[in-house]
Amino acid sequence: MKMTQAMRGLADLLRRNEWVLVSVLIVICFAIGCVGHAGLQLSDGAEGSVNYWDAVYSTFQLFIFEGPDVTDEWPLQMQLVRLLSPFLLIYAAVKTIWLHVGTHVSLFFLRFAPRRFVVICGIGETGERLAREYLQRSRKAVVLVDRKPENPRVEALCREGAIAVRGDALDCAVLNRARVYDAREIFLFTGDEQSNIAIAKIVHRLVRPKTGSRPHSGLNAVGRNIWKRFKKNDRGWLCCYMEVDSPDIYELFESHPFFGLITETFRVKIFNRDESVARNIFSECAPDLYYLPKSAEDRGMNVLFLGFSPLVRQMIIQLALTAHYPDLRIPKARVICCDAFREEIEKFQRRFPNLDDVIELSFTFRNPLTIKPQEWFDIQAHEQFAVCYCSLTHDVDSILAVRRINRIQVVNKIEKLNFVICLNQQTWIADVVDDVFVEVTRNKGDLSEAEPIEYFETLDRTITQDVIVNDSLDAVARVIHEEYLGADFPGSDAELKNASGTAWEDLPRHKRVANQRAADHLDVKLRIIGCARSAAVNDYGSFVMTDEEIDVLAKVEHQRWMADKYLSGYVCGELRDEVRMSHPDLKSWDMLSEADREKDRQNVRLIPHLLKMLGQVAERSGYVGEPSPNVELQVQGAH
Repeated sequence: MKMTQAMRGLADLLRRNEWVLVSVLIVICFAIGCVGHAGLQLSDGAEGSVNYWDAVYSTFQLFIFEGPDVTDEWPLQMQLVRLLSPFLLIYAAVKTIWLHVGTHVSLFFLRFAPRRFVVICGIGETGERLAREYLQRSRKAVVLVDRKPENPRVEALCREGAIAVRGDALDCAVLNRARVYDAREIFLFTGDEQSNIAIAKIVHRLVRPKTGSRPHSGLNAVGRNIWKRFKKNDRGWLCCYMEVDSPDIYELFESHPFFGLITETFRVKIFNRDESVARNIFSECAPDLYYLPKSAEDRGMNVLFLGFSPLVRQMIIQLALTAHYPDLRIPKARVICCDAFREEIEKFQRRFPNLDDVIELSFTFRNPLTIKPQEWFDIQAHEQFAVCYCSLTHDVDSILAVRRINRIQVVNKIEKLNFVICLNQQTWIADVVDDVFVEVTRNKGDLSEAEPIEYFETLDRTITQDVIVNDSLDAVARVIHEEYLGADFPGSDAELKNASGTAWEDLPRHKRVANQRAADHLDVKLRIIGCARSAAVNDYGSFVMTDEEIDVLAKVEHQRWMADKYLSGYVCGELRDEVRMSHPDLKSWDMLSEADREKDRQNVRLIPHLLKMLGQVAERSGYVGEPSPNVELQVQGAH
């Protein structure tokens, strides 16, 4: 392993200093040649001084294959110069020509490798990370489209084997030059949501089959079916992954027909970076991993957020969707942020009008970097937090804010508060911190008492092929949907089943989101009964839940389902109406009929089967996040 890393390091060093090495070799060869020819003149018995002009001219001749044919008396160093000089010159010439025509040649040969390359438009933080992962972990070629004439990220990726196309991706000619119609995937990461949407529309026009020119238009019915089956199995379509991070634009277009478009040749998937990062954070650093309320006698779940960045807003939603435990109380959350965020907070609350029904949210308008000890005591004296998530605009501010607050905690002997710093990784700060912090794991018992701080690298853990392309965060959601497809629905539910009776890839976005939200709570349910998922060897039948556990998890599942419906805009009504967004079951567990309760119990009983479909099994490991006794904070004064 170390040898392989050393070889890669040496290869990278030679690649970065290629021209310097070639230039040095040419100078060395020329100098040795001049000295050698001068020595040959003396050895021939020439009288008087050496003619250095002849020595220089003779050396030049070596570089263009014009040296003498008979060199029996030449020393070894001259023989080496005679062989090496012309090849160095040829290498430099070919390399120079390749710099000008290499991109065109590489793009030309892509026509013989359809569906074996990807196109990435916009090489910023997101595009660079995804391109590098493809170059290092995939056999697919990578084509980069960037409008900046000199982008150092593009230059670095080209040295690793990427193909760069300079120009604006909004130009059809640029997209044609990048051969997007032959690509497997195209990623739109320009940093401008409007540009991403416009490029997606252009790409759709480029790959849309022309009337009368479909490849299978001349086939009979049997041939067309075979061709369609081949295309489906080969995934012959182009999949367009489009980044839309603006909450307003995302809300406006997520239900638009184009963004659920699925055709024979083209499909679109919206990728919201903050949403994916928030789901990833709550998978690795969920609040109940630090503290789990098991009954109404324990203190409730209470979470602190520092800052009100778009990522914090997504984490608040994720908290509202997943923080449901046996105490059956809605979670609490406090946000400490600057006064400048008031307008954003109002927009956020208008976007989720039913948010108050699923989470008790409060705000403290204060700069997290300048919180004084007395202010922190006042906050902590009334509400003990299970965990604090910090995501400020700049990574250095997040690190300083958390460390200052943690120092107040330690100096004044306040009960330990766990911190999760969500690093944006926009600067070199994350790379420096990466050398000292402990890897994020689900075992929170190893965190230091003096500095219980975890650093979550948002881009490294989320901007990956597994998350964006392979939907690794949705593995459980896929299984839930497959189980739904195989279930039998009596009576009127058959129509509802038909509306969702399609493969996961073809599922409408809002139905896919419902499965995602149910899947995100699976690990929480397992932790409630003291279990954790692990890879199964052969024994799938050893995990059995008691009736009491099923009943507890059914109540929790009903509360989670209500939170999902409330955040989607539903209200309680006498009849189920998908158009008016009303549902009769949006009421407490005690008010449900026994038949409706049994539906939730049945969903819980399916957990072992879902795990089996994933090739996993639940193992009992004791309760996670034992509740700590409430501690009365004694303020001793600022230190």
